[in-house]
Amino acid sequence: MKAVKKDKKDDYLEKHHFTKYYQTSTGKILSVFLIFAVIVVTFVLLTGQIAYANVYGPLFNDSKVPKVEFQGSPYAMNATNGSSILVMNVTDLDGPNQAMITEIELTNSSGTIILVSQNISTDVFSIVDAVYHYHTDVKVSPYNGIYIPLGDEATIHMDLTSSLHMELHGKYTVTLVVPSQKAPFATADVTF
Repeated sequence: MKAVKKDKKDDYLEKHHFTKYYQTSTGKILSVFLIFAVIVVTFVLLTGQIAYANVYGPLFNDSKVPKVEFQGSPYAMNATNGSSILVMNVTDLDGPNQAMITEIELTNSSGTIILVSQNISTDVFSIVDAVYHYHTDVKVSPYNGIYIPLGDEATIHMDLTSSLHMELHGKYTVTLVVPSQKAPFATADVTF
């Protein structure tokens, strides 16, 4: 069999055709990779910003802090057995996930009574969730106080004499303290 001799022109075309194809495909791969990278970075940044309710600006949750509010006015009374009962309907209107009421302050002209998480968990004897609650129920614990999932609402019944060991009389301002930076506190007046 006789070997077919390639001339220089065929050799040149074959060599440059492969090189040209290689350069073209490398350029395409690089272009596709760069476009994909830009799309991924844009998606991650936009998702983070939307999740934190900012379309632009710093990537942290500055606009969504827990916002606990009273739904209606709280109700207070002294029962016949000597217990001071506080009934309040509370909700979390804003915030990333949930709100925790870790302190309840009762203030009048003679001073301030502060109920911390342990007192709150001792005093709460009944929680009635709203019928439309979405996630988990409103709960109470000695570590977090009253835990309210975002958008939920509940009526909380407290016997304040369980931790205070005294009956309250007169007008008090009730303040619900949420331990979050910039979180507004809910306040209302009650009379025992």
